[in-house]
Amino acid sequence: MPVSLPPEVSEFIAAHLRTVDDLHLLVATACDPDRWWDAGAVRRELLIDDSLAGGLLEHLAAHNLLDIRVTGDVRYQYRPGTPELTRAAEACMSAYRKNPAAVWRALGGQRGSRTIRDFADAFRFRRDR
Repeated sequence: MPVSLPPEVSEFIAAHLRTVDDLHLLVATACDPDRWWDAGAVRRELLIDDSLAGGLLEHLAAHNLLDIRVTGDVRYQYRPGTPELTRAAEACMSAYRKNPAAVWRALGGQRGSRTIRDFADAFRFRRDR
């Protein structure tokens, strides 16, 4: 029987995380909260392309999980905007360390049809490409 997640974790996932990549970036940034990240650093850490890395950073920043600094580049640092958000993010990461499969299932339920659609769209020819 699958272990269910605490309601706080399920609500955090539903409200803030779209994919396992979002979760992996959240964990990476939280593990080194003093570090400032850009798309290149995320690309190297998660082994993904720059455009996906930039989108992940923007998504977590838009959800008030990352602070933004604009210098020559845009850089991001783990810093949830409220104590409640910090607690929920930490509870999610703790649940992930204890039972990654339960967290993956929670994420998979949100992205299954979108992932299949994205895969199918990759083979569709469009005039705008």
